[in-house]
Amino acid sequence: MSSLKFPYLLLYYAIVLGISFYLIVPVSLMEKEDHENHHHTLFKHILVSSTRSPLVKNHELSVVSAGIMEKIVLDILSSHMRFTYEIIPPADILSSGYLQKNGSWTGTTGQLQRKEVDMCVTWVAHSSSKSPILDVSYPVVFVDSSIIIPFPKEKNKVWIDHSTFEGVSGLMIGGAFAFMIIATWITHRITNSRLGLTSPNVFYWLYIYVSIWASQGLTLGNRSSPFRLVFLVSIFGVFIITNFFTVSYTSVLSIPVYKPIATSIEDLANSNTVKTLLIKGSSTDEYIMSSTDPVLEKIGDQMRLYPERRILNALTVEDISTIVKEDSALIIVKSNGESLIEQSYKLNNECRVTLAEKTFFSRPQTFTYPKNSPIVKEIDYDLLLLHQSGLIQYAEKRASMEHNRCRLSDRKKDQADKIAPLKLRNQMNGAFVFLCAGLSLGVLVFLVEMIIEKLCCKKSAIII
Repeated sequence: MSSLKFPYLLLYYAIVLGISFYLIVPVSLMEKEDHENHHHTLFKHILVSSTRSPLVKNHELSVVSAGIMEKIVLDILSSHMRFTYEIIPPADILSSGYLQKNGSWTGTTGQLQRKEVDMCVTWVAHSSSKSPILDVSYPVVFVDSSIIIPFPKEKNKVWIDHSTFEGVSGLMIGGAFAFMIIATWITHRITNSRLGLTSPNVFYWLYIYVSIWASQGLTLGNRSSPFRLVFLVSIFGVFIITNFFTVSYTSVLSIPVYKPIATSIEDLANSNTVKTLLIKGSSTDEYIMSSTDPVLEKIGDQMRLYPERRILNALTVEDISTIVKEDSALIIVKSNGESLIEQSYKLNNECRVTLAEKTFFSRPQTFTYPKNSPIVKEIDYDLLLLHQSGLIQYAEKRASMEHNRCRLSDRKKDQADKIAPLKLRNQMNGAFVFLCAGLSLGVLVFLVEMIIEKLCCKKSAIII
């Protein structure tokens, strides 16, 4: 009987051990191991489409931050997933492409439609018109559309110079004094002529005013050195203080004023003079041309009326200011626009283009694949890991520009920072120190004169 129960006991213990092993060993680790092994068996080498430098080896293409980030992300993916890749740019147009009348697409979308490549790393926004022919990845980055406009001319509210000791300021003060003397002379001459009296000439009034300014009454006969010294020091100190107050007030009005041709997409839509440009086949172009928003519909109507304004590619232009000039404005992804503006600045050593203040069309950007591609889930899994580990943010930071030297708000701020505000403990210290030192010196000279006068009086008394 016991011999019959023994096989059942073995079977019972085997089942218990199997269940225990399943519960003890984490299922997630097993799945992770299967997933990692799947990387090695699914694909070793893939064909990748791109339209941006540095992935596309084309010296005519401008290097933009989006292209740098695409390369960083692709290199991280290939290193982690252990695959190699080959870049195959579209032969017809370096953009995501547009739909033709025969139903085929151009650009990278056409490559995916014909399954000439395994994926496209030039990220685009999701489009319902492309859904039947391609799949999209997990969002890689989020971007905004912006507007590149010609850099506006600088205009000042006032023309006055900022420096306290500018030659123009001295001439203006001297002119005011001269005007005061001449005005007094003319007034006195007119008054005396009515009474039949002779009026002193202008040099007499100059003598009178100089005497008054020197604190000597109506004559220069009194030759007290302390009073003259105190007067000169006081006038100089008051001159500095007055000029600092004047500069602090007028400097605010002297900050440059820029009047751009457009500050937002609404300005472009409502303007009859600004020529709006779009990159044909870009996600922004597709969004505007198919939008039902009243503002964007106006832009779309302009593009249909003037189809030549939908340019093929702005990244193949060496200097973007040759396209965006006078009354033209180019709609482009903000990061790409900043890169093109920086390149234009380096070529010309001046700001010829800038970005409008307001952006629009914020959207996620994704990789794209042929429809029902077997690598979609694998790439998405690793993209999610890159986001969780912060590597996507790292790539975005490395690729982004440190500073946009042609941003209008920064230009205004830099100009305001150059103007020294009125601060009692900093700029005004010198004036007050000079004033106090001069007054002290005047008191000292006064005491010396008093002592000399006393000694002279005693000496005269002794002689007498």
